[in-house]
Amino acid sequence: MNPVPRPPVRLAILGAGTIGTIHGLCSLQAPEAQVVAVWSRSPVRARVLAERLEAVTCATVKEAVGRDDVDAAVVCTPTFLHRDHALAAIAAGKHVICEKPLARTRAEGEEMIEAAKRAGVGLYVAHVVRFFPEFRRMRELVVGGAIGQPALARMSRAAAFPRGSGDWHNDLAASGGAVLDMGIHDLDWLLWTFGPVKRVYGRGLIEQRRPFLDYGLLTLRFANQAMAHVECSWAEAGGFRVHGELSGDGGLITYDSAEATAFAVSLRRTPETPPGVHVPTTFTAESPYVSQLRHFCRCIRGEDKPVIKPEEALAALRLALAALESISSGRPAEL
Repeated sequence: MNPVPRPPVRLAILGAGTIGTIHGLCSLQAPEAQVVAVWSRSPVRARVLAERLEAVTCATVKEAVGRDDVDAAVVCTPTFLHRDHALAAIAAGKHVICEKPLARTRAEGEEMIEAAKRAGVGLYVAHVVRFFPEFRRMRELVVGGAIGQPALARMSRAAAFPRGSGDWHNDLAASGGAVLDMGIHDLDWLLWTFGPVKRVYGRGLIEQRRPFLDYGLLTLRFANQAMAHVECSWAEAGGFRVHGELSGDGGLITYDSAEATAFAVSLRRTPETPPGVHVPTTFTAESPYVSQLRHFCRCIRGEDKPVIKPEEALAALRLALAALESISSGRPAEL
């Protein structure tokens, strides 16, 4: 007997900029999700996205999260608004899917987590790199011992300066700059893969307040004595690129989004048997953003366990903020 299909999780999208539009359109490919309401600081953008999704446009956040036909809110507003909008949804008894970073400050992030616990609702933070097939596979290789004892990671994530509504990214006090807004992807992946960090040292441009330009270079020391160098750049003229390498005493993993092959593995040991048929190890049959949305909705329906816990998102936030503290002080920051 075929199981009875479960109804989709009904979503309210808060924020209709770039990322809100991405999440909204992903719902069209996610049978577990249905967007029923859209709110944005820009009524025009809200109306355009709502029309594409056959949803209603709401005049306020309270109206959007207070609807009886909304099960969860997807917070896609600028970082400095995450706390307020998440708390509004939680107060209405709705689950929350929140874009990364969790919040602008540690205190805000902790408040969001505690509020969700008290209300008995889920809080899911969209660290989408965990859903990229190549990054999932790299973690499997590292954790599985493919490169032996991990020693050093070098990770670079570079893009042109983002141009959000009102150029809010250029207000570095609001966005946290390249380290908090973009580098946190790699910081979360490293914590997920290598474990806790005990010290971080950073150099960067955020204190210089240069318009439409930011850069950070971080050195991490993990509790297991491994190290990492993380480059976060909003100074890339040629688009977007991620690349790096993960090395251990048994081999090396390299990856580069500019290459046809997402990553390569070079081991010290010669395989005992030669390979038979070479097959690709990464696929893009489904967008990681779609995979992420489907996963969160399955979690809300009680069908899956979260790939990322809110406490892990808070740990990534703490690390990014410690890196910014180090850049400002010129000294290493202990965690």
